Amino acid sequence: IVSRAEWRAKAARTDRMKPQTPREIIIHHTAVRQQPKISLERKMRGLQGFSMRAGRVGLRKKPAWGDVPYHFYIGVSGRIAEGRNLAYAGDTNTRYSVANRVQVVLEGAFDKERPRPRQLAALTQLLGWLTTEYKISPEKISSHNDHAQTNCPGPHLKAQLPVIVNSLRP
Repeated sequence: IVSRAEWRAKAARTDRMKPQTPREIIIHHTAVRQQPKISLERKMRGLQGFSMRAGRVGLRKKPAWGDVPYHFYIGVSGRIAEGRNLAYAGDTNTRYSVANRVQVVLEGAFDKERPRPRQLAALTQLLGWLTTEYKISPEKISSHNDHAQTNCPGPHLKAQLPVIVNSLRP
């Protein structure tokens, strides 16, 4: 896992974040096409810059968040970057509770393209570790669109999730 120090993260603004205890896992996609020529570190710095500034997302106003919205980011190569500290709930542009939920995002627009095998392998490994480390049942792994009106994580990733979740069951 590429640490926050390795991708040169700014200090999080914990005064803008809510404490949590991880009990579930939510899977997302970036909804932006995969960009293999841009480094994971640069993508994370860009995401953090966007996240910590107030602005607009479509027709909605987005407040300045305390950090990147996701706890883990899986790049196109399958490398995993450490995002927000798991002790704090993520942030979202949609209406659903992020409390006590680990937010995992994969790079890609999976309504148009397919997740790469390395991304799916990394997701499987990460979910295996999270479910063991935080004693989260595989039944508590879901997709963003299970909780909010959104296409996220896209049909091409959503179709892979039952196989991955089943592989985590004893």
